[in-house]
Amino acid sequence: MTDDKRQEDFAQRLSRIAHERGDAVAPGQDAPKRDVSDFSYDMPGESHPIRNGIIWAIALAVAGAGGYYGWSAVPQDLKSALAALVSSDDSIDDTTLLPEDIPQTDTMSDEGPTLASPAVVGAAAESLSLNDVVTQVSLPTENTAIRDIIPIVRNASCELRAPLASEKVSGVRIENALLPAPLSAFSEQQLTDQVLQNIEAITQGDVAPNSAMVLAGQKTSLDVIVTDTSAPLYLVLQNMGPGVIWNLQAAPEVEIAHVAVIGSDFSGVANLPPDTTLEALLVGDFVPPYQYGADDTPRACMIRPWRNPQPDWIGSLKTEAGSLASQNQMYSYAKGYQAYNGWFTATLGVDAATNMITARDAAHVLLGPKPAEPLSYRGLAGQDIRLMEADYLFVGDAAARKDAAAQLHLGLMSVAAGGDISALNPPALERNGQ
Repeated sequence: MTDDKRQEDFAQRLSRIAHERGDAVAPGQDAPKRDVSDFSYDMPGESHPIRNGIIWAIALAVAGAGGYYGWSAVPQDLKSALAALVSSDDSIDDTTLLPEDIPQTDTMSDEGPTLASPAVVGAAAESLSLNDVVTQVSLPTENTAIRDIIPIVRNASCELRAPLASEKVSGVRIENALLPAPLSAFSEQQLTDQVLQNIEAITQGDVAPNSAMVLAGQKTSLDVIVTDTSAPLYLVLQNMGPGVIWNLQAAPEVEIAHVAVIGSDFSGVANLPPDTTLEALLVGDFVPPYQYGADDTPRACMIRPWRNPQPDWIGSLKTEAGSLASQNQMYSYAKGYQAYNGWFTATLGVDAATNMITARDAAHVLLGPKPAEPLSYRGLAGQDIRLMEADYLFVGDAAARKDAAAQLHLGLMSVAAGGDISALNPPALERNGQ
């Protein structure tokens, strides 16, 4: 994150709207300059023509704040769409353009950047490909043979080991990892909830049992390529989607002192350096399933790792154009981030944006500068994976894992139905005529 005036102006404008909306700042706490916004744009009171709003977004990008604000990081398909708008005849009536006219692109979604392999997400504006930072790449598949699963005992409290004064806190915050992983895991509670949903669908929705009802528990993976040698690193690896195997790729001179994993699902780490300590927090151990507005208030143990909305998100542009749905979505992200940042700052002593790489979806992340020479890639094959303890764990061939999970589901549903799943939705009785 870059502390520039553009971002200050953006946040201040949204803070003003938050005040108009009635959101109060916690007693004894200064109004945040950048991290809090509810994206509640006062459309009747201010003129926000969509074309000018988009031009404003590009101007911010071109101004050069690094990260995703640099013009080089603006998706080419979005560049083309925006260029078509601003190069057309000046007689265009801006008010005829609607929020739905602002498209998501292959690399920018409503909720922020989504960069599939071989793209590498980094702090600099420079576009990077995987071959720029590593060599001899062997990406994982659902069938990659690993060595062993080493269970991680999850923290019983929402506290983490405090960073030492000599350590640098940095990390990654995403929703979804875009590489496959060769394992599946889920809890007894997840299985029970899924089976109950299945029974409801069959008995009340007249849905026949099908493979889509099976809780697969499939994990994903993400490469974390670490080149920062400025200090011993305290890595915080966070996600809000399906469980992630964080595959660490540390350069020879890098020292990773500690890793903290915060995930909404069972997650883990591969290629952990021998002397690196490890902690793990499962969001569901401390925070109930998300409902709109539930994460708006800062509180103890609010560890759901929200990301702070940015001006270049498509959802932000749609909000600027007057979309109520986008306004509500961005409001949830902004307020959720504010609450999460309160816990993060109190726990680790730094703001949640500090030295943090964020994206909605990613396959590869670079923490540190681009290496002078590409590093040797470390894959998942033959490696131990440290994984949060789960009630059910499946490894091996992908098809065999899916079949095992399906049999588990069908067996439990059969028991619930008294031995015959079809009894959950019997055929309608026919009444004989008199």
